[in-house]
Amino acid sequence: PYDRVFVGDWIKFTGVDAYYHIRLVENLLQHFPRHITFDPYTFYPHGTTMLWPPFLDWFLAGIIWLVSLGSANQHTIDIIGVYFPAILGALAVVPVYFIGKALFNRWAGVIAAGLIALMSGEFLGRSILGFTDHHVAETLFTAVAMLFLILAIKSARQRQLNLGHLKQRDWSVIARPLVYTLLAGVFLGIYLLTWVGGLLFVFLFFAYLIVQFIIDHLRGEATDYLGIVGTLSLLICAVVSVPFLWGEIKF
Repeated sequence: PYDRVFVGDWIKFTGVDAYYHIRLVENLLQHFPRHITFDPYTFYPHGTTMLWPPFLDWFLAGIIWLVSLGSANQHTIDIIGVYFPAILGALAVVPVYFIGKALFNRWAGVIAAGLIALMSGEFLGRSILGFTDHHVAETLFTAVAMLFLILAIKSARQRQLNLGHLKQRDWSVIARPLVYTLLAGVFLGIYLLTWVGGLLFVFLFFAYLIVQFIIDHLRGEATDYLGIVGTLSLLICAVVSVPFLWGEIKF
């Protein structure tokens, strides 16, 4: 919707929440990297505690701060802000391709990437020019987290990773699964810092671990790899997210 975003000398956003995120980004840039936790401009005359986790605003403000060398004006904020969701939406194609490749084969990845690149409906609407909200970031970070979780579990299972390998520090076996697990935990934590409802995704991952454990146990197969990947990824996720979400947790 280029003509509706760039109207004369105006740059207009395409969602109500987008304006509020830009308001937070403007405030953040004035006090970078400190993010407000209480907004006196909402729920007049009382103000409210911030309900949104801060990562999206940090991410956008950090990009603007770097591009402008620490002295962003309103035009720079608005220009980068309106393109931000479209770029995140385009980036989501990459992890989707690798998810399809990891689960099936390269052509499945190509088809999956092509489908999401052309997808209409909610994904298009929330990744479109000017819709600067957290929804497209949710899609990108969950896709990346899911990719690394799949790679970690697949790699750990193929190498028959167990606690003995960890105790003996057998890096030829544990290196790749641990790297994937670390990245999965980091991006899962980033996702929780992007959307307050992100614990639903953590619940789905935990439910998968339980179901897969039961299946492997009934088949008489080893289950150590599930415990290692699941425990480490969720622990890293907690280390990344909990310190920043403590205010929201107390709320």
